Amino acid sequence: MDYIRNYLITFAGNFTFSYYIFEEGTFAKPLMFATFMLLLIMTIDYMKSRNKYTLD
Repeated sequence: MDYIRNYLITFAGNFTFSYYIFEEGTFAKPLMFATFMLLLIMTIDYMKSRNKYTLD
């Protein structure tokens, strides 16, 4: 549940900041950018949890 909350906060932050960066007045580009960033972050988290690297 902790991961879901972090993902939602990240998605909302990416959407908000990209809305002000693109400055078009539409939601298409910010929504697409925030979605792709969320998928990228989720993929990286999954790959990191799958491959547990240790120094042993």
